[in-house]
Amino acid sequence: MRQLGGGGAEDSVNGRDAGMPGRATRAHVIGTWVMITLCASSAAVLTRYAEVPAASIGFWRVFGAGVILLPWWWKAWRAAGQPRIVSVGALVSGVALGIHFATWCWAIQHTSIANAALFIGLQPLIIPFIAHALIREKLNAWELVGSALALVGSLWIMGRQVAFARGDLAGSLAAMFSTGWCGLYFVFGRKYRGQEHVMLFSVPVYFVAAAVQAVASCVLSGGIFAGHGWTPVALLALILVPTVGGHTLAMYLLRHAKAQTLSLSVPAQFAISVIAAWILFGEVPPVWFYPGAALVLAGVTIGVVFGEGSVPAEM
Repeated sequence: MRQLGGGGAEDSVNGRDAGMPGRATRAHVIGTWVMITLCASSAAVLTRYAEVPAASIGFWRVFGAGVILLPWWWKAWRAAGQPRIVSVGALVSGVALGIHFATWCWAIQHTSIANAALFIGLQPLIIPFIAHALIREKLNAWELVGSALALVGSLWIMGRQVAFARGDLAGSLAAMFSTGWCGLYFVFGRKYRGQEHVMLFSVPVYFVAAAVQAVASCVLSGGIFAGHGWTPVALLALILVPTVGGHTLAMYLLRHAKAQTLSLSVPAQFAISVIAAWILFGEVPPVWFYPGAALVLAGVTIGVVFGEGSVPAEM
């Protein structure tokens, strides 16, 4: 399996020796992957319930997660000999995550959940290109074929939106822009995460991402808002489920599996999000959406399953 960065056994939260050899079993990786998928799938719906500016939503997600995990970070930091609090890897990953969250939340507020979930789902195909540009990983033919199919599907949907649903176009473009930053976040996470305990890496990443969004929120919206009514409840759920439950588990799994392995959850997340949006908000994509979505998901599946970033035979 190609590696984007350091490896090694996962440190326990109580700070046991990080240098001990070890390898997660395939069953453990798959079980963790399922939990990540279920947790992450809730993000789009919960974001729709949070009626505050996008950067405020993203800020509370990562700031709240950082605060909740701080006691475990403190324990791991002392056990590790009190290393530098914010590493270069955590800094660049946090900036990428902060931009991704802010733009992703904005996209959900300005298009349907189906559109936002589909276009953010392009990140499995973007990750190999980012890895190639940053660390010269090779792209194989399957990844190129998958990307071509997804591009055709995306252009089909964009063209239909220009003709029939221009109100969704800005949100769809924002989701695609956010996808690039999501890909950077995962590539940087895989590159640098293997060198650090999951808490020593994740908590600084969350606080850096919070700082990025705090600045954006103050500049664009005049402050950071928590809202009223159901909004604080939705924000709390966003902190606990897709962020603490989803992203922290993702950072854990990045030590045992490549970033592309995590990307396999994207088609499943898309399906769950579309079903939830239909049940909760009555959002039913138009007929012309489905051919494009089928091409995009086919491209993602081909690129991930048959590309060099696919799940190895043995974990």
